[in-house]
Amino acid sequence: MSDNKSEIAYFRQRQALEEEAAWLGLHGLASGTARHDVIRKRIGQGAERILHLLEEDKYQDVQKLMTTDPWGREVRRVTRCSRRDNTKEGSNG
Repeated sequence: MSDNKSEIAYFRQRQALEEEAAWLGLHGLASGTARHDVIRKRIGQGAERILHLLEEDKYQDVQKLMTTDPWGREVRRVTRCSRRDNTKEGSNG
């Protein structure tokens, strides 16, 4: 009988945690940041900023924006040619 109580207690605890996780997923800190309208608005703002910089002939700033991710880290661009070159070098070395 005591085993059944612990299983029931375990079930209730797990159910409460799952309900809390579901609530946080729908209403927590991250809610709203992944909505399509918010994403589209941010993309539009970025495009407007790039167009504004192009009008001001600030091409270096545009290039910097387009090669940097939203968190400020530089994006490494890999092309097919460079991948083949790296593979050839790796097999010869």
